[in-house]
Amino acid sequence: MNQPNFSKADFDSLSASEKIDLFVQGYRVPQMQTKAATLEMIRRKMDQKNDSKPVRNLRVYWSAAASIVLIALLTTVYFYHSTDQTQIVAASKGQHLEFTLPDGSEMKVNADSKVTFSASGFTKKRVLELSGEVFFSVQKGKPFVVKTPLGTVEVLGTSLNVFARGNEFNVSCMTGKVKVTVGEQSVTILPGEKVEWIGGVLKKSNIGTSENEAGWVRGEFSFDNIPLISIFEEIERQFNVRITAKGIENRFYTGTFKNTNLSEVLEMVCSPMNLDYEIKNGNKISVKPKTN
Repeated sequence: MNQPNFSKADFDSLSASEKIDLFVQGYRVPQMQTKAATLEMIRRKMDQKNDSKPVRNLRVYWSAAASIVLIALLTTVYFYHSTDQTQIVAASKGQHLEFTLPDGSEMKVNADSKVTFSASGFTKKRVLELSGEVFFSVQKGKPFVVKTPLGTVEVLGTSLNVFARGNEFNVSCMTGKVKVTVGEQSVTILPGEKVEWIGGVLKKSNIGTSENEAGWVRGEFSFDNIPLISIFEEIERQFNVRITAKGIENRFYTGTFKNTNLSEVLEMVCSPMNLDYEIKNGNKISVKPKTN
């Protein structure tokens, strides 16, 4: 950003609004955030008391002011990197997001999930990085690639669900055609099929009629003989709570619940498992075997 040829006296004589207008000229307002809202955020930060000693170097004034602008930009969920327009779409715990990509493809982002992509030229090179779980409705066009820590997903005009958390990785195809690659292994799946990373091998199977693939989009979660610890991890994500559980080793859960009422979900999961639970301070939960 070019600095005007101001003296310190000229700089001091400017109003807060004038200073802000000068500093933000080289910055892009975050998507989903108006310029007025961004300026107001910066003004509030500048109005806060500053107890540090006055500085004498005009360059320091510019550096400090630019830092305030940068901090304001980085506090939003959606932001652009100053050089390559890297954009992050992130859903925190207890939150679901819907987002339309530059090519018109749509994403439904599950709780505690993050998608990163370059907004510049995305329609020419559709590549994203994913951590968590996202349901994609992909527009037809150039190859659409989703990179995860474990493997890569390539699609051409389709709807699919991608789950990538820790060492768990699975992809379900609803429409179109999907290619999943992990290392030297590649598997292509069609509608009604899914592929999972199990024991170092990509395994393809059919989606059973009783399975509720991507039901989380509607707030519904179905599990078939899943470790109980994984169930509690999902509850933590959906309700933004912290669960401490004892005596659940080697226990597995089969069932369905909705993410609408925490107490009902805990009752549905703990009761058949012969577990007691206690909610403390609204977001801390302790689980342990019943003593009777």
